[in-house]
Amino acid sequence: MEVAAIRGFPAGEVPFFARLPQERREALEEHLSVCRFAAGERVLDEGQANPGRLYVVLEGEAILCNRGKALSTHTMAEYETGSRGKHEVIGAVSFLDGEVFSSSVVAKTPLTLAVLDFSAPQLSPASRKLKAAVVAELRRELTSELRHSIMHRLDSLQNEAEFARYKNAVGRIVVTTLSLLSFYTLLLAVLPQFMVALTVNFAISPFIIAMFAAVMGPVIVYSGFPLSFFGLQTANWKSALGFSVAVSLAFIAVAAAIKLILIHTTETFSSLSLFGVADVREDMHQVMMSPLYWVAVGLYLALTPLQEFVARSCLQAPLHAFLNGTEFSRHLWSILVSNLVFAAAHSHISFAFAIAAFLPGLFWGWIFARTNSLIAAAASHFLIGGSGIFLFGIEEVVAKLMGN
Repeated sequence: MEVAAIRGFPAGEVPFFARLPQERREALEEHLSVCRFAAGERVLDEGQANPGRLYVVLEGEAILCNRGKALSTHTMAEYETGSRGKHEVIGAVSFLDGEVFSSSVVAKTPLTLAVLDFSAPQLSPASRKLKAAVVAELRRELTSELRHSIMHRLDSLQNEAEFARYKNAVGRIVVTTLSLLSFYTLLLAVLPQFMVALTVNFAISPFIIAMFAAVMGPVIVYSGFPLSFFGLQTANWKSALGFSVAVSLAFIAVAAAIKLILIHTTETFSSLSLFGVADVREDMHQVMMSPLYWVAVGLYLALTPLQEFVARSCLQAPLHAFLNGTEFSRHLWSILVSNLVFAAAHSHISFAFAIAAFLPGLFWGWIFARTNSLIAAAASHFLIGGSGIFLFGIEEVVAKLMGN
């Protein structure tokens, strides 16, 4: 530490000193000195007595530290609790109440402090008046800081309360989802029997989708969040729908082109045609262009908004709000996880169908993330899913890719 006296100190350039009356600023030099510290050097210790000194940062940055017990090792350690930069005051409270310093102070960078010293046993009348003026200014500044601290704490409490709401809402959704998936997994053992009894391979799907929506719908309604939080809004429906239709048609065109290229360039796909049909079965036999086939088409299209409601509103939206990290990573993980659940709910039909549902589901998740609109996601699902299953036979493409 290097200490130097001050001559011609520019008190008007330091905000704290500049707020003192003119006649008091002129008397400052008698009590002022400058201390310089190297980076990492200790300035003050927690619990050290303050005989009447006040410190103002002229250059550099100081760290405030306090000792506490480390939870991992149960030993005492020092933790950074704050910092002071240029023109900020150090030791104000202990200067006012005469108690010890409440924090240790360490120079984070090369540090220059102005030290205002009233520690002499006997002060002259002029010095006492100067100290009284300093005390009055300190009280005003601390009152302002306290008001700012209270407002900051209120903002922090509001943020904590909001996060708690997120956490509780997502927690209920996660518990509900896990319960439904567990129930669904248990049903997988008996679903084949139901499917045989119902004679058609698509009849069980509406019941599963309806069950997910019926259970999770009330969770959303009573979550305490506005419906727009879950993408249930019409405010932006025109722009969202226009965007969804445009990118969906482009997606269909690219997918059809890829299938056509595979048909003409690979032996595996050479037996396929560009257009195909869905694998709709009755009594274990595939049916095409029959009344039952069109019932399957109608059911699929009618249930599309309900499927997107479960995948986007009930899963993706709350997950995105709850996750930490960058906006990109939050969207990425919420889309991936919600689509895993979405694909798993189709596994009773076939593994190939579950894969076929997962891949475009990523695209629908991206549309939902981009627009925050269930209408946009459902419209894309309607176009891509409907054409992929009933026009281009996506199931047979996935089955070929999997070597079936």
